[in-house]
Amino acid sequence: MAQQLDHDGLADIFLALGALSPPAELHGYASGYVAAGGKTIAEEAWPQHCMELLDCEQPNPEQAVELYRVYSSVKQDLTSNNMDFLLLLPGEEFELGLRLASLGQWCQGFLTGFAMAGKQRLAEKGSSKYSDELTEALGDIAAIAQISEDEAGDEQGEQDFFAICEYLRVVTMTIYAECVDLSAQQPASGRLH
Repeated sequence: MAQQLDHDGLADIFLALGALSPPAELHGYASGYVAAGGKTIAEEAWPQHCMELLDCEQPNPEQAVELYRVYSSVKQDLTSNNMDFLLLLPGEEFELGLRLASLGQWCQGFLTGFAMAGKQRLAEKGSSKYSDELTEALGDIAAIAQISEDEAGDEQGEQDFFAICEYLRVVTMTIYAECVDLSAQQPASGRLH
């Protein structure tokens, strides 16, 4: 398992950079990108991804290292086959409404990262046919992205939140497994002469 990411520490970095999005969105982006089989991103290239996604200032070297840990942690957790992957969301000490909003932003980030990696795949290997299950999972993630703070409620709301988080955790690993399998099956585009 990758070293546990510090949500609050990342939130402080985001604030210093002027990012309006929470750390959950960047984690979701990295998760979607890796799950879709995106090309490995070099540490020196990651800050550009962050600046474009978060519409923020250039991170200093120390901040860049911490931001890269988001990507490298996701990559390690998804490729390890240890089922260690966890969503990066605010802790239980935060109100459910804030955690729900972050969950929705995690899903938005996931879809953006998945689309970015999908564009790479399309350019390199042509179109990919995803399974009905993967297509349905992406639809579920898109629906969850619409969740709002207003949906916070009682104890049932807490239980639903944890069930949704677990679903997203498992479906991310499932999407990764399918996309890695698709990548292995499809040869790179180009002709043999």
